[in-house]
Amino acid sequence: MAYDTYIMVIFGLAIFFQQFIMYLMYVRIKQLLRELDTIEGKIKVNDNELENLMQRVEEFKNINYGNEWQR
Repeated sequence: MAYDTYIMVIFGLAIFFQQFIMYLMYVRIKQLLRELDTIEGKIKVNDNELENLMQRVEEFKNINYGNEWQR
């Protein structure tokens, strides 16, 4: 009977420890989600900016690859 009590206490502590770790993980996930929301707001690109960026990249590629073919 005494072994049953010890085992119950050990399993109870293990469950408590697992719940504590899960709570810490939950808090960390919430922090990361808030951080992601703030970062996402800073990096929004509209259509005009994206089109301008794509055009500049194409121009850069044409200039660099054009110079290599002329050598």
